[in-house]
Amino acid sequence: MRYTIERRGFLGMSVALVSATAAYAATEGDGKRIVVIGATARTADDLIPQAIWRGYDVVAVARRPNRIRFGQHPRLHIVEADVYDQAALESALSGKGDEVVISVYGPVVDPTVEVPETDLMSQGTTNIINAMKKKGNTKLMVSSSMAVKRMQAAGYKPDTPKPTNVTAESGLWLYNLRGPYNDMLKMEELTKRSGLRYIVLRPGQLMVEPPRGGARISVDDEPVPNQRVIMYADFASWILDQVQSDAYVGKTVSVYSDTPMSAVEGTNFETAVNTLRARKAQTDADLAEKAKRAKGQ
Repeated sequence: MRYTIERRGFLGMSVALVSATAAYAATEGDGKRIVVIGATARTADDLIPQAIWRGYDVVAVARRPNRIRFGQHPRLHIVEADVYDQAALESALSGKGDEVVISVYGPVVDPTVEVPETDLMSQGTTNIINAMKKKGNTKLMVSSSMAVKRMQAAGYKPDTPKPTNVTAESGLWLYNLRGPYNDMLKMEELTKRSGLRYIVLRPGQLMVEPPRGGARISVDDEPVPNQRVIMYADFASWILDQVQSDAYVGKTVSVYSDTPMSAVEGTNFETAVNTLRARKAQTDADLAEKAKRAKGQ
């Protein structure tokens, strides 16, 4: 069976979900607060409205709060903070220690070029962990990627010479992103040693489509299929199912579907690259403007 991608955003459905809470609110969350770090990340586009629909209070943390894709809502609280700034992260936490922290931020990159080594995920998560401990929070979910396991299998280290036998479609993307992926592995290990009640999340190839349900998981060292897709909406739903569950605490969980990338029409390497380049260009422009304003003050 093949699936056809309709090129539409999920934003309209997300906004509708937020608006729907005015008519009736789900009682699952019952006012419990979650903190979403990386509120401008694509995963957050589905995570935030679904959380509000379920009845949670949401603290949305982002270094570019103007890019958070939702308007005012009585259970949505926006905080400007950079993951490199521990004090700013602390300001997003109430001090009661009762929030569940969900980190979905990540690097914005162009996968057609080699991305330098980075400490964005490892240092940022270190600051999140330290902020949580200072404020008394105990449960953390961090988003990594199923690709880190493939990168490990390929043996790509920051100093690995560029392979001559791979193309853009057959694995060069994985090589070019070895810097961020190795940093994600460091983040995973830091999280496991944190002493917090953690879940490491490894999503498959995330796609912008309405939810299909049927999320599959592999836990810790269980086999993981290659190139499986998962809709952002389904990934967000699975994350929220864990907010009040301890079933996978202390585990690394790969989340994907039965659908392989090859079964989805309308997706290809060029389309994916163009989407990532556009997102990176917007991010770079926003940060340059922010730096310009700060310099002028």
